[in-house]
Amino acid sequence: METANPAQSAAALVLQLQQGPALSAGDLLQAQSACLALFGFLNNAAHELPDPRLAAAHAAFIEAFSRSAARESIAAASLVETTAAHALALDEFDALREGGTDFTAAPQFAPGRTCYRDSAEFLGRWLNINYFEAAGRVADAHLVYRRKDLTGAACPPRFTRLAQAFDPAPPTSGGAVQSPGTLPDLTHSADPRAVLRYARALDKFEPEDTTFDGVPTSATATAADGRLMEEHTAQLLQETDPRTRDKLVNALINRYKLDHKETKELPVGLFRGKTVGGTHQYLLNVTGLDIEVMESLLAQADNKHTKAGAAARSAESRNDSGAEPAGSAFSAEELFSTDQPLPQWASGAASSDAASSDEDSGSRPDTGPAMPSPCTVAQRRLNALMAVLVNLDPNAEGKRVTPEIVVHAALEDLRDLSTITGVTAHGVQLPPAQLRAMLCEAKVLSPIYNGDGVIMDIGRDRRTFPRYMKLAVRDRDGGCLVPGCTQDPALIDFHHIKPWFKGGKTSIANCCPLCAAHHVLVHAGVIRVVQINELPYVILPRHLDPDQRPQRNRYFSRC
Repeated sequence: METANPAQSAAALVLQLQQGPALSAGDLLQAQSACLALFGFLNNAAHELPDPRLAAAHAAFIEAFSRSAARESIAAASLVETTAAHALALDEFDALREGGTDFTAAPQFAPGRTCYRDSAEFLGRWLNINYFEAAGRVADAHLVYRRKDLTGAACPPRFTRLAQAFDPAPPTSGGAVQSPGTLPDLTHSADPRAVLRYARALDKFEPEDTTFDGVPTSATATAADGRLMEEHTAQLLQETDPRTRDKLVNALINRYKLDHKETKELPVGLFRGKTVGGTHQYLLNVTGLDIEVMESLLAQADNKHTKAGAAARSAESRNDSGAEPAGSAFSAEELFSTDQPLPQWASGAASSDAASSDEDSGSRPDTGPAMPSPCTVAQRRLNALMAVLVNLDPNAEGKRVTPEIVVHAALEDLRDLSTITGVTAHGVQLPPAQLRAMLCEAKVLSPIYNGDGVIMDIGRDRRTFPRYMKLAVRDRDGGCLVPGCTQDPALIDFHHIKPWFKGGKTSIANCCPLCAAHHVLVHAGVIRVVQINELPYVILPRHLDPDQRPQRNRYFSRC
């Protein structure tokens, strides 16, 4: 007799369970016990097969299991609460532990005072977890799964829109068995753990939940546009990149706090801190344009492709004169540009033809500037700050850090200049009043946008991208174009979408910003850059985006 394939048998069993009659309580517990044993067996089997492809696939399935478990832990806590499981008689708990429960008989509840005062206490003891973790699960269920009303019956949660993202499938339906070799889709469904984080944050803006006391409540907190904060957050959950999504949701929450004065205002200034082992601590709190001055300083110190960045990496760069060490091939004001060829350290993934397709040759050294000694990020930033502080003599060789402000002007803003807002090169927002007061101290770029977000009045045709074009492109796209990339915009490359040697122009429309790593991937053909309505988009490789959608990075979005 031929033995059936175990994997096929497992898939057939799932299909049989889905299409067959409803399971009894006893059969359900038996099936769950078998699934737990099967899960452990499959994990051990995966550990014994040292195939990197299997390792990647196994990690994807475990993540899917983890998300399912996170979702079901909240649903289970809700079920314990709405069925009043904590009020069962002690004999019922003993029978469950021993596997001798008669599910055909009605459950027996404690006749008087119950052993556990509430569902959270029971869950903590029953599951052997911390009480506060158990109470948190019950509270989370009230936000995104379901609550209990005055009669003890289940009712909708506080955040109904987030509940749809938390548990998109109907509670009574199971997931279909995927075809052999198909990995779980981790992109098009929201991570329930992220939904819970956002729901907890929004709940802080809501009044106390009195649904159980007979006064139903729902989400009420609204954003500046009058829409519910929950509605905004549910929309942002469609963002597939987790870093971009977290940043946008945090920006939404911070804006709400500012609008409702729920943020703590710190005193501005430089404060002495503690002295520990001969090291003195100082605390610096800044606002407005001072933030950009500091960000500009950090960006120059972090950029190893400039003289300032190379000097800040040297422990000897901090001297009495503030002068930078000689021998670097990069000017202090140079933006890291890809008008020169990719250096050897960055071209390993690209062919020689692709690497030189739209760049010059011989303008940049093949390696970055020398780094005389190891230097941590914090140390090199301190070196840069001290170099500025000791270089206050106007006759000295060093230069003062001058922030760059980009004034965002839409066509309608030109009719009322009081509405024009500004943003610094590192994303610091400046309101109109502060902008007008600060413009005299900064370098200003004023691109004009049309209704489609396309820059209208900047652009000229030459082979290398001039500085003002780089600033305009960085303002338009924010930073590296690849979704989820958080590279400092001050360190990005500028790429010809249509290569120069193929007739591509050096213009705003033919330029897109990329970090060094993603620029290499574009030249290697792993990532494609396309243009839609004169704006650049990227198409990620199929294993990262099966839908092959043109995308733009929203991490640096201003709205």
